[in-house]
Amino acid sequence: MKANLMYRDADFNTAETACSGWETLAADLELGHILAAMSRDDKVIQEACTAALSHPLTDLDVLRYRQENLNDALSNASAVRQLYAVTLETEKRRSGSWSWLGSHYISSTFSSAVNLLKIYTEMLMKLRAVADESLSNFRYEGFRNLLTMLQKELSDDYFHTVTDELNDLKEDRSVLISATMGNRLQGVHYMLRQKDHKNFWRRWMFAPSFTIAARDDAGARDLGARRDRAINESANALAQSAEHLSGFFAMLRRELAFYVGCLNLADTLHQYGKLICIPDLQQMESRSRQWQELYDVSLVLIKQGAAVGNSLRGDNKHLYLITGANQGGKSTFLRSLGQAQIMAQCGMFVGAQSCSIPIRAGIFSHFKKEEDGSMTSGKLDEELVRMSGIVAQLKPNSMILFNESFAATNEREGSEICRQITSALIENEIEVFSVTHLYPYAAAFLQDERTQYWRAQRTDSGERTFRLIEGKPLQTAFGEDLYERIFAAKSRV
Repeated sequence: MKANLMYRDADFNTAETACSGWETLAADLELGHILAAMSRDDKVIQEACTAALSHPLTDLDVLRYRQENLNDALSNASAVRQLYAVTLETEKRRSGSWSWLGSHYISSTFSSAVNLLKIYTEMLMKLRAVADESLSNFRYEGFRNLLTMLQKELSDDYFHTVTDELNDLKEDRSVLISATMGNRLQGVHYMLRQKDHKNFWRRWMFAPSFTIAARDDAGARDLGARRDRAINESANALAQSAEHLSGFFAMLRRELAFYVGCLNLADTLHQYGKLICIPDLQQMESRSRQWQELYDVSLVLIKQGAAVGNSLRGDNKHLYLITGANQGGKSTFLRSLGQAQIMAQCGMFVGAQSCSIPIRAGIFSHFKKEEDGSMTSGKLDEELVRMSGIVAQLKPNSMILFNESFAATNEREGSEICRQITSALIENEIEVFSVTHLYPYAAAFLQDERTQYWRAQRTDSGERTFRLIEGKPLQTAFGEDLYERIFAAKSRV
């Protein structure tokens, strides 16, 4: 049995290596807060959501398949949480029972497999009950196929048969075995036999028999060896069935964990009064973007709701230059954009009222870093080394987010470095979003039709609205506003 909730025809592997630059990207975009809100200290959800976010997809069919499943999960949150709870209960009961499936003792393997199969059968009944109750409420392929499979494969007749068989195989029950007389009068072809419930005792009540004496250790060992030979094949079959069901529940738990993580995050954002939407994804070759009230999800989680959204669009652009007043929301917007791209490309919703974006072959970030005393070279050298590493991973139709990069030197040199790197990137079909306070760098692309300019909004009184508007760069970042607000206010006190 397969869940196929993340892919139509493949399992969800949480052990795959993350995408290039994932650790840097996660730190720059503050994805740790998002993952914490999704997992709520559940290690399975943490692992599943980290695996999904760290592997941005480029296949539109797979992404739309996940989006449909997410839509169903959001509409049927209670049923999805019930399914996940059953998988957690299964693991708890499995780990709490003695398991000797890998034992050298056949009798231990046999009894362990029977006990585990009884647990799994009970849990399968619970999954089937959820399917019976909720199937009609699901609309899309993924969850409908899973729930239909549970109904079809786990019929009432199946449960009756399995339960009866497992009860017969319980450790405290007698077993019926047979053997054939071989050469030199030794027993061969030992086999476990099924009991006939109606005639079993009538047939064997008056059959010839003997009882091993209480202190006959050799006889007991011999009988045990004959029993092990008879149950060996059945023990292997039972152990394989138990392993198969263990794998099924583990796989189902991983795949459901991603959607439960999405439900957790959605609940938290709704609690803070924030909207979410399933993004409209476009082909990789598209250069069109637009969104309404796009916000920084991690900032909402940190400040418990206080975050300003942005409504912007860009048509047929390769470069987006973001300038404006200091502490005006530029970096926050850049994070919100990167978060939306990552979340969209793993099949999630995004933090916005509406959002239409193209998929990208790769997502990279190059943010300025604080001084590090352990660095063996200058800060500019460190930035150039990081940029070199990113360039080695870039493919056409990738996107890169610059946040005040290459500002460790003077304005003229920093602007020229930025201009040359940015020009090379957009010439090679890389989409660039760049927050900068280097005016010569920003002004260098004023005549380039592939460039879109956004600016942090500032009122005439110097107030920051933390929104971005379309606007060409200015030669000032209005640092005097901050000086007036901080130092002048202190001097008046």
